[in-house]
Amino acid sequence: MTVAAKKTDTLTPNYPIGSVDKALRLLRVLAKDREIRVSEAGREIGVARSTAHRLLEMLQLHGFAQQDPLTRAYAPGPALLEIGLAALRNLDIREVTRPVMEELVDEVQESAHLVILSGAEMLIIDAVESTRALRVGSRVGGRAPAYAGAGGWALLAEMPDDRVMALFPSEELEAITPETLTSRGELIRTLGRVRECGFAVCVAGVEPDVATVAAVIPNGDRLTPAAITISMPRFRASDDELARLGQAAVLAARRCAEGA
Repeated sequence: MTVAAKKTDTLTPNYPIGSVDKALRLLRVLAKDREIRVSEAGREIGVARSTAHRLLEMLQLHGFAQQDPLTRAYAPGPALLEIGLAALRNLDIREVTRPVMEELVDEVQESAHLVILSGAEMLIIDAVESTRALRVGSRVGGRAPAYAGAGGWALLAEMPDDRVMALFPSEELEAITPETLTSRGELIRTLGRVRECGFAVCVAGVEPDVATVAAVIPNGDRLTPAAITISMPRFRASDDELARLGQAAVLAARRCAEGA
């Protein structure tokens, strides 16, 4: 028996609950591998495929896992991400991005947010507000469908179109505002323009009076996939200003990747 194994044995409770133990070990596998199929999950924790499937389905029910509709593999779900955001401070992407976002806000005098994908939604995990009297305030913890706004577009544009279509299996998309994209085909065309431009621009897609630009942080598997957004009141969103802020977001995103 190894030293590590002995240490684990000393921490084993007197009345272990087998199903809980298996589910927690499966969560650790998800956190480590980021994506796993049912057969692989069974091998990892030493259970039958049917048992692994039931465990994954239960984790998905409570938001700790989510299944990719295209590949059928399971990945960490939003509940697991949210617990991580609440509990983890070391190796947090926000430690890398926060100084850059503060510099960005000083430079452009508009509010910046850090956005990740949580399933088919975009989730705001950090913000730096502008000091201007009329500004977009912090939206930390806020969610919206990824198809509706610039942050979601920037992240979805990193995926192949077939995976985007699997995330949104219906052609019809629900409108949040009168300006929200309402068809999957329109979304796919928009993502093509984002890839060509290098950043996303969305006016009033999530909030009627807000315009936002976003650039994805080059990942290289070192950071959680994320995008930096710059948001402003709609009345300041001229074409020239949106282009200027889009380029500023791209440069900030690159600085984040270099600092990782």
